Amino acid sequence: MSEDIKRPGDEELGRLLRSARPMGELPSGFENAVWRRIERGEQASMGLVERLAGWFLTPRLATAALAVVVLVAAGAGAVHGMRTGEREARDRYVASVDPSYLRH
Repeated sequence: MSEDIKRPGDEELGRLLRSARPMGELPSGFENAVWRRIERGEQASMGLVERLAGWFLTPRLATAALAVVVLVAAGAGAVHGMRTGEREARDRYVASVDPSYLRH
């Protein structure tokens, strides 16, 4: 459907919209004041927590941190499993040599 088609009332609506536009002038120095406020907002000092949060919450670093946590947890689980396995193997060996060992 082409937007060039004029409907009845379009011109009246256009006149109404043009007349509704505010024609006020901005005060002198308004634009400079706005830019000063923007610059002040950009210069706001961030605390250590905000800086660290901003640094760690980027997707690339968050993914890397998650990978490190998963690897450390997997390593800790593997070490714990090996120690538990060694302890159980030792207990079974001693029990096979001395059946009274497990009764203690």
